[in-house]
Amino acid sequence: MEKTVSSPKHISAYRLQMGLEYEKLHPEIQKRFDFSTMNNIAFVGKGVMDKIWNGNKIAVFVLKLLSKSNILFPRTGENIEYEIHNYPYIDSFNREVHSMNRIFYFPDEQQRFDGTATYSESKKHIVEYLGLDHRMVFEMALSAENGAIRFKSGRQFLFIAGLKIPVPKLVRGNIDLIEWYDDEKQKFYLDLKVNSVLFGPLFGFTGWFDADYVDFTGKTIPDKFKPTREEQKE
Repeated sequence: MEKTVSSPKHISAYRLQMGLEYEKLHPEIQKRFDFSTMNNIAFVGKGVMDKIWNGNKIAVFVLKLLSKSNILFPRTGENIEYEIHNYPYIDSFNREVHSMNRIFYFPDEQQRFDGTATYSESKKHIVEYLGLDHRMVFEMALSAENGAIRFKSGRQFLFIAGLKIPVPKLVRGNIDLIEWYDDEKQKFYLDLKVNSVLFGPLFGFTGWFDADYVDFTGKTIPDKFKPTREEQKE
């Protein structure tokens, strides 16, 4: 049976959330985040992370735990090859979603930072499930800053034994990500920082990538990026 999309506004989640503010973004940033199952465009970016860093020993311990679910990782490095994959599709709950799959190619192994995002009609903003098993979700705030797009995480929740458990503000990892486009270099740039009130700086990376817009008509998300578990609670 053919799936139908639950959202009455079948457009980019970022346009939905930002409204008129979306027009303040650089045209290339607007194009970058305009994927949906309506236009069937996927985005693949390839580039280099100039620096990947982490925090103190407690931060490294936390990152090791999260890496088991493809949520951040404890590795650090410089000039690390990088890919970002965004695929729009309909999940098993008939929601318009898109993948946020990041791959970091260290000399001896790959590290992943995966997520799945959707626009919540009830909350009127994007929520992103972290990892391939969707055991964690956070609420996403968006803003336009001099043509760049800034993402900030809000409330966070864990899903354990069917329960939705709030992560205390004191210990949660607060994500601050900014992406912008450089007209002269014709590249996208990003700077991500994750900090905790209690533990301080946890993790971050900064670098650049080029864009490839892929016709996703009639295609499905690659198996390696498919969630192993989907969560309905937002």
